[in-house]
Amino acid sequence: MRIVMVIPTYWQRSRIEGWQEGDAVYDHPTPIDEEGTLGRTLESIKLLNNKNFKLVIPVCPTTDKIAEVAERKTKEIVEKSKIIVETYIFTPNNLENIKKILHQEGLREELELLNIKGYSNVRNICLYAGQVLGGDAVILIDDDEVFEKPDFIDMAVEFMGKRKYGSIIYGVAGYYLNKKDEYYDDVEMQAWMTYWDRFGSKAKAFDKIISAGPRIKITPFAFGGLMVIHKNMFRIVPFDPKVSRGEDIDYLINAKMFGFDFFLDNKLNIKHLPPPKHHPVWKRTREDIYRFLYEKSKIDNQMEHSNMKKVTAEDFMPYPGDFLTDALEDKIYKTNILLALDYLAEGKVDDCRGAIENIYLSKYEAIPKFDTFETYRDAQKMWIKLIDLTGIHRTVIRNEMELNNLSRQKAAQEIEKFVTVDRVEIKESLKEISFFNIFTDKELERIIDIVSTRRYKENQILFRSGDVNEAFYIILKGCIRIAKRDDNNEEIVLGHVATQGLLGETTLVNEFHFVDAIAEEYTEVLEMKQSELEHMIDENPVLGNKFLLMLIDKLNFKLSATNELASKYFMKDEHIKD
Repeated sequence: MRIVMVIPTYWQRSRIEGWQEGDAVYDHPTPIDEEGTLGRTLESIKLLNNKNFKLVIPVCPTTDKIAEVAERKTKEIVEKSKIIVETYIFTPNNLENIKKILHQEGLREELELLNIKGYSNVRNICLYAGQVLGGDAVILIDDDEVFEKPDFIDMAVEFMGKRKYGSIIYGVAGYYLNKKDEYYDDVEMQAWMTYWDRFGSKAKAFDKIISAGPRIKITPFAFGGLMVIHKNMFRIVPFDPKVSRGEDIDYLINAKMFGFDFFLDNKLNIKHLPPPKHHPVWKRTREDIYRFLYEKSKIDNQMEHSNMKKVTAEDFMPYPGDFLTDALEDKIYKTNILLALDYLAEGKVDDCRGAIENIYLSKYEAIPKFDTFETYRDAQKMWIKLIDLTGIHRTVIRNEMELNNLSRQKAAQEIEKFVTVDRVEIKESLKEISFFNIFTDKELERIIDIVSTRRYKENQILFRSGDVNEAFYIILKGCIRIAKRDDNNEEIVLGHVATQGLLGETTLVNEFHFVDAIAEEYTEVLEMKQSELEHMIDENPVLGNKFLLMLIDKLNFKLSATNELASKYFMKDEHIKD
């Protein structure tokens, strides 16, 4: 599975300048004159056993005026970390250039979805990066988190694409651990929360979903800093660009409307160490008021549509469902009265006024004055067009992202050197591939004797349709694009084979290739000629037949997967546009 991890990093003006009118609003962006928490997150990546993924770091400045400095700072932090993961920096400038490409291809209003300001827009950029890089799954992580599980990557995708309780899993949520290694919010209950028991409702939900078995189960909540989303979901369901906060749970609601459930894995967690929040309680409560009223409006405005299902607050009990019912208005009123009285008792008149104003805003300003459901459906249709066109022009768009591939220069140097890969290194690489586990060390040594190391630059061709099928390939590093040409000689991408993948098993049954194989990026492969395989079979029938059975097993697996996809298509188990 081709994995893309995305960790957005948020930057603001210097500590002295602070936030200014017109700047984007985030919880705790890093002042441009400080280091922030990104370096700590990257350092923890070194703990991971599986580093076979691409890392994308979108640079999200609160204002364009600091964009260049934010980009430079981010690159410095990444280079200082020296992580051994292919890493891309995704900048506002990259985004503008990509939008120009898509504009030339006819997109207009759809380009509004490509925006790097605001939480929902940033999350969509995360998904979009996954699409451009050909990801099968995108892992969303925040820059104030720390990895503590060495097997985190394998756990994150363990259930992806598998069937559970009659559904195929395309969305997995993990959960946060606080500094005390607890999954509860690190919040002390206070009197004003009597009717605004958000943390109490969350605690009930957490106990029900996280602490109880089984390990994987449908969840009513998710955390934006630990979501794993399969391409079959993120190509269809975008984050709602109208949502300013709580985009994670809103995404879960949207996904459910389109027939996707999220499953929480109660073994998948990450340490969450955010800087302290400085906003007053009344302001944070106001943000919650806006988000819950928006989500309730979307649920209330639902209409019957093909390929969608209506959801209710009950589907998300106890949290966030408790805040999506008709009792929300009463909760807002009572909560802010109590909060205002608390402030008044402490002599905080301005804060008291802020709490009282929350009641007014909830009645006259916070309730959306447009059809939130249909507006989101319009955005979803535009997202489909955006994703489809990106797929068609993915190579040229990918080239724009490659400009900030911090591993690219190193890869270019490797190509120039063209150093032969050491036998020990090849052997260790083969041991990491699951279908080579059946071979002993001695057998692996013999296999290494008959393979050749090949390196390919980006867009270099391994073979073309019609070429003699005389070898198969083991991908040590990189990715191969499988494609065909249509009647207009346009390339149609059929799929990708990534690191630890196998290509060319059809050499057993086909004399010629029926597809093109092109290096999507700098790629290293082991090539075994069919003649060498035949010689090994003659020389060592036991090893040769063992190898043949492995190839047949892989070929059978691919054929089964193809048949499953075909059956889904003919049974109409695919997303159909309105």
